[in-house]
Amino acid sequence: MWLMETSHRPLRITLLVLFIMSLAFAYLFLLDPSSLSRMYGREALDTMHLFLAMGFGSLMVTLAIGAFLAFLNPVKNAAIVLLLVVAYFSLFLTDVIVLARAQMPLRSLIPEMVFYLVIATLLIRFFPSKEKQKKEKNREVAAVKTVKDPLEAVVEPLPEEKSKVQYK
Repeated sequence: MWLMETSHRPLRITLLVLFIMSLAFAYLFLLDPSSLSRMYGREALDTMHLFLAMGFGSLMVTLAIGAFLAFLNPVKNAAIVLLLVVAYFSLFLTDVIVLARAQMPLRSLIPEMVFYLVIATLLIRFFPSKEKQKKEKNREVAAVKTVKDPLEAVVEPLPEEKSKVQYK
């Protein structure tokens, strides 16, 4: 089964969690802004803030789709994984800037900052590298080489060929 590839299992789990959490954030920003304002401890949003929240919700849907595509085939979609790393680290830096400007309290931003940083770190940690791809290809080549030619089982080499093989 494609989900059971041991070399990419942690990355796939991370991408699946990212997909689910991104959809949850997208739901909050797109469809339920009142609970969003309660969560951040702010008053009801005006039309401009609703527009910006919907834009961020659309971004989260896009990131969720990217996480799902990368979940399906992490080696082929390594560029999407890299894009997700950059996006979530950028969101973390945005929260750091908001804290530096004292625009929001620390206790309301800490959960999302931790989430963004942990996700970016896990995606970097489990990023599909070329070394892993080469090891997998070497395993496949080794498995192909161990398969013997069916003619060798029927026809034994001549004694002269055996001695030549031994001296090489």
